Amino acid sequence: MAYGILGGFLLLIYLVEGKNQLEPVFQSYEEMLGLIDTLVRATFIIYASALISKLIIGEFRNKTMALLFTYPVSRKKLIFSKLIIVFIWTFTNIIVANLLLGSLFLALNNATGYVDDTITTTLLYQQGAHVLMHALAAAGMSLLPLAVGMRKKSITSTVISSVFIVMLVCSNNMGFSLSSIIAIPVSLGALGVLLTYLSFRNIDRVDVV
Repeated sequence: MAYGILGGFLLLIYLVEGKNQLEPVFQSYEEMLGLIDTLVRATFIIYASALISKLIIGEFRNKTMALLFTYPVSRKKLIFSKLIIVFIWTFTNIIVANLLLGSLFLALNNATGYVDDTITTTLLYQQGAHVLMHALAAAGMSLLPLAVGMRKKSITSTVISSVFIVMLVCSNNMGFSLSSIIAIPVSLGALGVLLTYLSFRNIDRVDVV
């Protein structure tokens, strides 16, 4: 559903803001693929917060996590297994969505000629490296809302904080975005991993009831 909504929204932009406009939205393949990547990352960072709410925050809030901890398995392993699921799920979907939507719109543009640009091997390699790096950073950033939500076991705070992160990193102001400075999303991604580890490093010795 997320892929379909993203594709429909991008298609709406593509068809409404056609090349006959005075200032087309897409003036190069780099801009087109960049917008796709930004929307994909924003979508799945927020989506990851819903997963975190379901897999972790909700279980702590409903006391079902205490039941899970009665199994003869390390609490730390259980928690970090859930977090690894969220991290890999976010990273994989960002890569797959970029690949599918990017291929779709490149093929569509080849038929319609919206963007008067040439696809080069260099561009594809650069975009691939860009998507890979930002997907890793976004997967790390997707864990940041957990640190906020765990304070009061609040699902609402978890989701709202993910929206705030998206607004901060993925917003575009006159062509400038914080995500264009690669050090910022990478640092936030590393911070997300670090805060997550610090939040649960002593979980084996903490009373969760």
